[in-house]
Amino acid sequence: MKLNALSIASTLLLAAGIAGQVAPAHAGDLTNGVLACYVNTHAVDVLKPNNCRASWTPWSAYNPTTAYFETTGLSAGNYAFTWVDLETGGSAGCGNVPACSVWIATDVSGDGLRHLSVTITDLDTGLQKTVTARARYLDGYH
Repeated sequence: MKLNALSIASTLLLAAGIAGQVAPAHAGDLTNGVLACYVNTHAVDVLKPNNCRASWTPWSAYNPTTAYFETTGLSAGNYAFTWVDLETGGSAGCGNVPACSVWIATDVSGDGLRHLSVTITDLDTGLQKTVTARARYLDGYH
């Protein structure tokens, strides 16, 4: 009887240990990854995939303002982000983060365009995907 009780106790401890284990991490899914953006105005701005635009008029926004870019559609995972300003070919200066804000001036005050890309790297698999978005800021006053 003593051996049977020890056997049952060992089985219960083993089962508890197995049930308490955390499932291994799974690689993320880049398939639905998209770069979305908005131009920051005094309105309630909403991210739009691939292209976004806003018009400036007096009291509707600042000029210049910021264009906000964010990766969307990624599943949970371990990612690295490399941002590029496609107008200059250089770094967008955003670092290794899933979102980036850059200055933008209207087409009258500047060129009214910010075009960024981000290469998303799944650090568990090494797979990469590059996505782009273009923000336009138009002068609606002139």
